[in-house]
Amino acid sequence: QGSAIVSSRARVRAQAAAMDVRAGEAVNGVRMSWNIWPSTRLDATRIIVPLGCLYTPLKATEGLQLVEYEPVICKARDCGAVLNPCCFVDFHSKSWTCPFCLQRNPFPAHYAEHITEVHLPAELLPMCSTIEYIIPQTMVNPPVFLIVLDTAIIEEELDQAKDSLQQSLAMMPQNALVGFITYGAMVYVHELASTMLPKAYAFRGQKEYNAQQVAYQLGFGQKNDPRGAGVASQAARRFLMPVAECEFTLNSLLDDLTRDAWPLGGHDRRPMRCTGAALSVALGLIEATCPQSSARVTLICGGPCNVGPGMVVGEELAETIRSHLDLQRENTNAKYTKKALKFYTSLASRAVACGFAVDIFACSLDQVGLYEMKVVADKTGGFMVMSDSF
Repeated sequence: QGSAIVSSRARVRAQAAAMDVRAGEAVNGVRMSWNIWPSTRLDATRIIVPLGCLYTPLKATEGLQLVEYEPVICKARDCGAVLNPCCFVDFHSKSWTCPFCLQRNPFPAHYAEHITEVHLPAELLPMCSTIEYIIPQTMVNPPVFLIVLDTAIIEEELDQAKDSLQQSLAMMPQNALVGFITYGAMVYVHELASTMLPKAYAFRGQKEYNAQQVAYQLGFGQKNDPRGAGVASQAARRFLMPVAECEFTLNSLLDDLTRDAWPLGGHDRRPMRCTGAALSVALGLIEATCPQSSARVTLICGGPCNVGPGMVVGEELAETIRSHLDLQRENTNAKYTKKALKFYTSLASRAVACGFAVDIFACSLDQVGLYEMKVVADKTGGFMVMSDSF
């Protein structure tokens, strides 16, 4: 009986050592909602918290294995899993079975020639459940930051916003591409390549723009251009340039930037602000130049959109902006809400399709229409920051 107790305790210690959850989290950056999975379908129906996994990308781990070759990927049509220690390996046929789709895959020739039960590649070692591939001959595109600044705010707030942007510009990587758009009653895309004479391209604030329209307006999307796409990409560099090449130009633009000069029409009217059109131009510029790249569109606004698509209130100050009660009761103050929600949802779909994020920095004592715009940041994984002042 004593020996049975000792053996059972040893078995418990062995199981505890095998289930060192914290050690697994430190190595792989993975935390499961359940550390023991249900063994039957009946057990699976009885669990209250669903099975889930929290993964931390780029987690700093000790002893991370680095390999300088391409990963071995499952050849199933809709799988794409990578060779790992959980795969079943057949050393006789020199093949491995994917644990996700059960697809049987042959090893590449240089793997099959040397692999044995004793000599295993790094991907199959149990202590190398997380490894980092250094892909040879692969170009990594630099990050892209497109700044969209509201110039219909008062001078004091505009000065603070410009100062914050200049500080952010100094902290950006020198190879990062940066672009600059301002908007008030109209949208202006600033050319950063011209150092002697500042140049900007104007877009009407009353309409939405797609990528093709933005490219044509900026001069690098001409139809049937015999010079090819190389000339178009070179022309697009005027608007998205590395920080190292355009930092002085962009700082000069910010220093000279003033409040939107469009006539306000009196103290009983709101300043004209075409936030929706500015966002559509920004998305169109990224879609035409840097699709499927690590790009962020940063919207800095200081008031509600009242011109063009996405407007949430009229120009007259007598027309108060909708409140939560107006939204619940569908009062006349909320007459723009449904159309604005539909518009910003379409912008979010465009951003998701191209794989970049939209950040919103809203600084105002009054509402800025974040209820309608938040879908853009939510769906793209961007940030939403609210404050009463820049």
